[in-house]
Amino acid sequence: MEVDQPKAQFQLDILSLTNEARNAYGLRRQEYGRYRHHCTQRLHRIRKTLGFTHGKDKTFISRPITAETVTDEKYLHLVLFQAERAWGYAMEIKALSVALDDTRKQTHYMARLKKAAKLAQSLEDLCSSKAGKVDVRSTLDAQAYSALMSAYVSFEAQEWQKALEKFSAARAIYDKLSLAGTSHQEALCHAALDEVDPNIRFCGYRLRLAKDGVINVEELVKMSDANKGSGSDVLMREIENLIAQTRKEKAQDLQSLNWRSKTLPLKNAKLATAILAAQETASQLASAQGSTESKQELFDKVLQAYAEADKQVKKALKEDAAAAAKVKSSKSEQNTAELNMVATYISFSTLKHSIDRNLVLAKDIYNKLEGDEATTDKNEDVQYQNLVKAYDNIVQNLAAIQELPGVAADMKLLSEVENKLTFYKGWRCFFTATAYSKLSRHVEAIALFDRAQAYATQIRSNLGRSSKPEADSIDVTEQELADLESKIRGRKCQVHAAWYLEAGHGENIEDKLSSMSLDEKSLDEPALIKRLDTYPTSITSKANPTVPHLVDFPPALQAIPAKPLFFDIAFNHMDYNHDAIAERSGRPKAQNEGSSGGWFGSIWGRK
Repeated sequence: MEVDQPKAQFQLDILSLTNEARNAYGLRRQEYGRYRHHCTQRLHRIRKTLGFTHGKDKTFISRPITAETVTDEKYLHLVLFQAERAWGYAMEIKALSVALDDTRKQTHYMARLKKAAKLAQSLEDLCSSKAGKVDVRSTLDAQAYSALMSAYVSFEAQEWQKALEKFSAARAIYDKLSLAGTSHQEALCHAALDEVDPNIRFCGYRLRLAKDGVINVEELVKMSDANKGSGSDVLMREIENLIAQTRKEKAQDLQSLNWRSKTLPLKNAKLATAILAAQETASQLASAQGSTESKQELFDKVLQAYAEADKQVKKALKEDAAAAAKVKSSKSEQNTAELNMVATYISFSTLKHSIDRNLVLAKDIYNKLEGDEATTDKNEDVQYQNLVKAYDNIVQNLAAIQELPGVAADMKLLSEVENKLTFYKGWRCFFTATAYSKLSRHVEAIALFDRAQAYATQIRSNLGRSSKPEADSIDVTEQELADLESKIRGRKCQVHAAWYLEAGHGENIEDKLSSMSLDEKSLDEPALIKRLDTYPTSITSKANPTVPHLVDFPPALQAIPAKPLFFDIAFNHMDYNHDAIAERSGRPKAQNEGSSGGWFGSIWGRK
């Protein structure tokens, strides 16, 4: 009895094939005609290799490519580069006539673009899971390529809603595929995202979907996915299955974990998979851009991933404890210590991301209170209390890090956590004092500002003794500390001034200013600065016995000697009566004196 062996599935990396061909044959310089010519030659070579030619002249035979025809990966290349040739032809027409004023050129351009979309749809059908010719990644890649070509057609036809749905579908696939694959495939997916995002923004602009003048691409993609119904859910399930499969393959290669200059071995496959999933989700969060709500959702996913990793490490510790109860050895104790360190790493990462989540929330509240989004709200003190609550949660998380197993043994980490704890206690005091000042309780506010300043001074003394920070350090930076100190000084001066005015010390200030006299006669004694060589009996004046008279204000005007340089210039323009001067001096002028100078005398100005 013969058993049918499962057929091997092909791998069609569409992004890699199209990117290499476009960059190598003209698209770096927008030479679409050269790229179309390359696609034609490549199709001819593939057909000749497969023996799948059409014949010539009257012997032409149409040979459509169906699922039964595909016995080699090259058949899929035929359909792919037919679509690329049609797309390149359309782009060539558009590049040669930018405005497309000619109706015939516009019709020709749209016909080529529609043909590219039709061939891309044929490629998607051949790569579908129903046909079973390619693997899951190739199926999703073909779906994204087909959606992108259809989106271009709808975009040029100004069907903005349909174009937005197609662009969103392609972006969702590329976004997920970037998590499943090699680093090269990840870079290609990110490049595709950069190409799709401007089109999504423009569609949102034409559909007037902007919020406060800002178009958020991720929100538009979510909105489009919600409108597409169950088809999007099936696609997302396929992508998640692919990511899980890729993650398992990567977890097999993940043999150890580096943290705080320590190498922690990972022998449990499920634990390694859970940690890898958490790290990938955290890396996705690091590059996220968008509103606070979208970031909070990503933080929830990261915390959920680390919770799953914590569940796996607790299960591994329980199994290790059961095994150690039966047989004890030095090797088993080492394994237990390594698992405990992995558990500490997971708990530390969970608390650290919880701190980052509260910081994002605190920054959003601060922007609404004092930043660009600040509004005049009657319940402003309640919002400051929410800000204090966020920093209180941060302090609690840092206190929990101090109690983790193994942290007390790492003196450097313990010092960093203590500095960070003191730093956020200072911010908590700062915003608590601000909340009191909004309630006109200035005395309590000034006391809290002093406490915050004491925390900052304590951190300043600790920073001088700290060594060079590591790559994963959480220590307070010099810029962060300087920002805290500057905020405390500025806000404390404001509250002190408000208390001074409210306590009545600022009454009749205008009257006192108007009664001030700048006349020197009103001063009964010279200022102290003018009589430093004599012992003063009093440093106040009779006009104002409570204020020391130290200097004269404003200072009196005094003559300053200066050399009049302009007389040296004016001498050359003055005409003196030399005859009268000679008679008065008793030296009559000689008859020939005017001509004695000669030619040289006229040069030097002698007459």
